[in-house]
Amino acid sequence: MLELNASQLLKQLDLTQNNIMRAAIQGVSKAANELANESDKLTPRDEGELVASRKIRLEVRHGISVLATVSYSAIRRSKSGWNFDYAVFQHEVGNWDPTTPGTGPKYLERPLKAYTRRLQNTIADEIKKELR
Repeated sequence: MLELNASQLLKQLDLTQNNIMRAAIQGVSKAANELANESDKLTPRDEGELVASRKIRLEVRHGISVLATVSYSAIRRSKSGWNFDYAVFQHEVGNWDPTTPGTGPKYLERPLKAYTRRLQNTIADEIKKELR
């Protein structure tokens, strides 16, 4: 007669899943910080408020998905009296001849595209460490 009590195995699998999720959260957090740091280098500095407005938000969805958001927001009032997000304007329309060389539009999009593989590897490395 062969008897298998799977409860210990299932308990260990739950622990492994929890550990992998923690590693994924750590990896996504590190990747978001890397993206933010690279983005800061390209963010226009004419008045300095954009870099200061940067936020990183980490969200775990349904216990199985991790989402990081890197954002900039600087609300200004236009000459006509309307509020607008200066960060969005600078990102989408901004000056390609900025006051600080090397900065300019698409300051978040450009590093995301340039470093996608590196950011993916940052996340994968954290998960691999947990699996060892």
